[in-house]
Amino acid sequence: MTAVINGPMKMVSGPGGESAPYYMIRFDKRGVCTSPSSLGHLLKASGDATDVFLFSHGWNNDWASATRHYERFIREFTRAHAAHWNPPDRDFRAVLVGVHWPSTSLVKDSERGPEIAGAGETPAEDGAEGVSSGAQLDLLAEGLGPEQASRLYELAERPELSGGEALEFAALLAPALAGSDDEIPGPGEASSDASAGDSDVPDPAELVRLWSSMPSDDGDRPASRGGFVDDAPGQPAPDSSDPATPETAGLLDRLNPRNVIRATTVLLMKDRAGRVGGAGVRAMLHGILSASANSRVHLIGHSYGCKVVLSALANGSAPPRPVESVLLLQPATSAKCFADADDRSPAGGYRPALERSRQPIITTFSSHDVPLTKLFHFAARRASDKREAVIAGAPSEYAALGGFGPQDVASMTTVEALDAPERYVLPSTRLLAVRSDRVIADHGDVTNPATAWALLCQVME
Repeated sequence: MTAVINGPMKMVSGPGGESAPYYMIRFDKRGVCTSPSSLGHLLKASGDATDVFLFSHGWNNDWASATRHYERFIREFTRAHAAHWNPPDRDFRAVLVGVHWPSTSLVKDSERGPEIAGAGETPAEDGAEGVSSGAQLDLLAEGLGPEQASRLYELAERPELSGGEALEFAALLAPALAGSDDEIPGPGEASSDASAGDSDVPDPAELVRLWSSMPSDDGDRPASRGGFVDDAPGQPAPDSSDPATPETAGLLDRLNPRNVIRATTVLLMKDRAGRVGGAGVRAMLHGILSASANSRVHLIGHSYGCKVVLSALANGSAPPRPVESVLLLQPATSAKCFADADDRSPAGGYRPALERSRQPIITTFSSHDVPLTKLFHFAARRASDKREAVIAGAPSEYAALGGFGPQDVASMTTVEALDAPERYVLPSTRLLAVRSDRVIADHGDVTNPATAWALLCQVME
């Protein structure tokens, strides 16, 4: 029988025998909280806490993997706490909360997790019926008419698509990739998930060229847990800026539709991360900050989870007070999401977050992160992804923050990753970029002593 949870999922032991409540709060794909009773319990507990830790996982995390990653990071933080801040030099009563959002279309019934009380008849996450790429295709077909959806399914069954078929397939998928404008609304404006309009619909021919130049895989193996694409090292992708490259031209007549489906789903999940963060998680964050005037709220995200927490913090009007800290672990967002405005481009879409955190935001980046250095700029090739607004002048116009670090930000300091007990000295700049090649070996390698130490340095500040 499915477990029913009314409050914290469990109590977590810390140094000295103290314990902290650990909540999991679920949101559907629209950003609607499906566990309101547990959320209400969390808000009451937050009023008595000195420190609230809000975590968000990335793409392709089912319930089991999300909770596993959170608990692994909590254990690493507890070890660091016991070794380097025990006893604390101030009052410390923690509340832990993990966000669970439908970040995968590949979820088995056994992976849905317990029922969080208050959710009622929670809708199944996309693709809960099975684990094949057909579940992903169902997601992509949602916005199509019956005839278009029928043709999409027909083309998707073919092992390869010819040039003309590939263009037709791209034309069917292009509207789904229009995405939402990720610019942050002005003061008093509501967050919008509306499509950015026809100008943001990708050109089908451009999509085919980009898909053809992406590294291929076996089409059946799911992406690695914790990331948004397969994290296994591979050959560098060809330069998509030149449509005449032999690597690209030779593939136009043998496009694998399964690879296309996977790449397209990546972008839809990117949009979903922003929608969940800017709607439901934002409301939860504002509630936590309102529950107490003195608690320190710490935001921690990984991969697309960074987009969740940044959208929650930066979207719409400012929260009632700043959060204490933000830790972005290998963020799968634009390298220019914090960029300064210039004569050519507006400011990065998440720039308001820099002023809504008391401490400088800390973000890691690693050259060993294959998805974010080799593949992200192919998947994110779309108008609304250029800067989580507009991006230009980075190693690639569509480069990832977790692969190359922040771009075009004046108020930024870059340092090498540190190990305990050497503490990070928080700079006067609003952004601290941590070059993490030595301590982060791949996209999912973010639950380790070095990352836990970075969080503890924020807590001890």
